[in-house]
Amino acid sequence: MPTESEIEISEASAPSRDDGTGAATHPSHGTLDGSQQQGSKLEAAIVLAVGIAFFLGVALAKSPLNGFVRLTGWEWPWRNDIELLRTIAFLLIPFALIDFVLRKAEGRPSTHAWIYVGILAAGNFLMQAMTMLAEPEGFGLLQQIVQSPVATSYFTDAGRIGGLAEWLRHFDQAALAFHSSTHPPGPVLFYFAFLRLVGAPLGSLIGGCAVGALGSVGVAVAYAFAGLWTDDKRTRLTVCAFYALLPALAVFFPEFDQVYPILSMLLIFFWCRALQSEEKATRDAIWLGFTLFAAAFFAYNLLSIGTFLAYYAIYWMWRQGWSGASFAKILKTSGIAGGTCAGMYTLLWLGAGYNPIGAFCHALAYQKVYASLLRRDYWNSILCDPYDFLLGAGMMALPLLAFYLYRAIRNWDGGKEELALSLIGLATILTVDLTGVLRGEAARVWLFLQPLLIVPAALELARFRGRWRTALFSMQWLILACLKAKMLFIRP
Repeated sequence: MPTESEIEISEASAPSRDDGTGAATHPSHGTLDGSQQQGSKLEAAIVLAVGIAFFLGVALAKSPLNGFVRLTGWEWPWRNDIELLRTIAFLLIPFALIDFVLRKAEGRPSTHAWIYVGILAAGNFLMQAMTMLAEPEGFGLLQQIVQSPVATSYFTDAGRIGGLAEWLRHFDQAALAFHSSTHPPGPVLFYFAFLRLVGAPLGSLIGGCAVGALGSVGVAVAYAFAGLWTDDKRTRLTVCAFYALLPALAVFFPEFDQVYPILSMLLIFFWCRALQSEEKATRDAIWLGFTLFAAAFFAYNLLSIGTFLAYYAIYWMWRQGWSGASFAKILKTSGIAGGTCAGMYTLLWLGAGYNPIGAFCHALAYQKVYASLLRRDYWNSILCDPYDFLLGAGMMALPLLAFYLYRAIRNWDGGKEELALSLIGLATILTVDLTGVLRGEAARVWLFLQPLLIVPAALELARFRGRWRTALFSMQWLILACLKAKMLFIRP
């Protein structure tokens, strides 16, 4: 992770606005001329116009903005039980915290970047909390969601655990509720800990809030994750701020899906770092193994991040000239990470009798049953799921990404690391879509893929400054509030 000296924001961190990818660079690398500045204003106006159009469409409850139910059999129902202006008012304070950091990042703050990252994380958690307070039931709704055997079911199954070791030993044969039956034991054990600590009524409240707090840690992880693309501190703070305003993080509170981006970012971060570095390669590979264990212990869909790791390995070997040493390093990194993960599962098997392979097969069997009941057509899903994914991002990420890719094509450099990471990330999202392994409810189920969209979009967003920058972030905040007020994403 970055040291304090590495993350201090200085005058040199102010980026130029044209490096061919949309990623920020230092002033010494070039500045925009007048025509490019005018182009930036036009681009900002287009992005803002897309945001305004989407905001108005959602505010007026125009279908099919809430989903293509005729094609996929699924949509997010419209709602009218809370007012949009009231929701906006509730979310004003958390947005003020995020805006404060954005304004400070424009200047030359004398403190360290991690303080601002912490403020952004706090703003994100407060955003989640205030969206819950905007509900008629307030935090009572949070408890109802956590305790629901349909909305999550983890808390329900946690309450049925008698002896923990016995439950783990027979987990691959357990009769579990809907969500629990397609997941590893991690989410159930999470709530089991709170049940043991404070009991049932309070455990659901504290446990649900803890999920939101963990999700907010993703803002800090995003700062390190964005470091794979750029060293510029202002740009990385822009990524964090855009991530903090990700609508899916707020509207799905308190679902575990908002925590999973942390694990996907760490898997990619440690894999790339292990291949890029020499001195710390073994350490990063070990951390990759621990992260892989945590990912496989909480959600099997996170294993699809292996697509990114494979694509990046191919790219990295190409950069190394397909040398035998590069192939050996990939084998070594994979071996250390896989060995670490296998070692953790071996300890769990020896200590509690947990059968990870049996648990995985058990989950696949249930998933196959549910897939046949839901009947989500492959072709309709691969066409419509990307829209749902963009809905979870707030839709403004789409034009930002389009301008980012346009700039990349216009100034093509296939060997540029930042561009390669972005294209590999988008290829990973496309692969998940085309394989059809995660069909339906992409705004929630694909949430762990959002960092692969948010980073390149935020790199483009970082090019804008002053009033345009404020307007774009304000529009993202209003879209978040509008989605919360007008669509029903989670109910007990």
